Amino acid sequence: MLLCYDYEKGGDPMRKHPEVTEQTKANLRTAFWSLYKEKAIEEITIKEITDAAGYNRGTFYLYYKDVYDLFNKIEEELLEEIRILIHDNLPQKEGLDFAGHMGLIVKLSQQYSAYMSVLLSDHGDPTFVTRLKELIWPLLNRYVLDTSALTTQEQSLLSEFYLSGLLAAITRWLEAPGDMTIDQFIRFVMRQVFSGVVMV
Repeated sequence: MLLCYDYEKGGDPMRKHPEVTEQTKANLRTAFWSLYKEKAIEEITIKEITDAAGYNRGTFYLYYKDVYDLFNKIEEELLEEIRILIHDNLPQKEGLDFAGHMGLIVKLSQQYSAYMSVLLSDHGDPTFVTRLKELIWPLLNRYVLDTSALTTQEQSLLSEFYLSGLLAAITRWLEAPGDMTIDQFIRFVMRQVFSGVVMV
């Protein structure tokens, strides 16, 4: 295989063939994810992934150390997308249209629904959910919930209450998105979950 041949000669296959590299990585990730949806990560072998993707083990090791490294990179990329989304759309002034920003998060979840629906489910990685909550909480804390009079523990409890409910709702919606459009889903959440919340 050309990529392996260049690598052995000291070349960098990722620099020489960027299009091939990205397609190869995408194929490996797709193969891994098809297995991860059916079984626990510790039960998945590199051979299973490479067989499903049509590569050999050497190709896998060009990009990933092991199965866990591949999984971690998928999570990191998803979290980075969300981090950039929030950073780029977080205004410095007060008066955020939270429904609009939540819509962006929901749309991102839909874009990566093949991953998110699993990661947010009971079969997913709890650490991913925890890190996702840490990214989303500032939106609620700054623009939706008045937590100024609460203790640190009370804020922690409140954040868990709202974030767990919001992510659980997104997870359930992703299971059958055709039953409710994104706009309908957002309006429903804002009406049912945040009714009675003191807006800042």
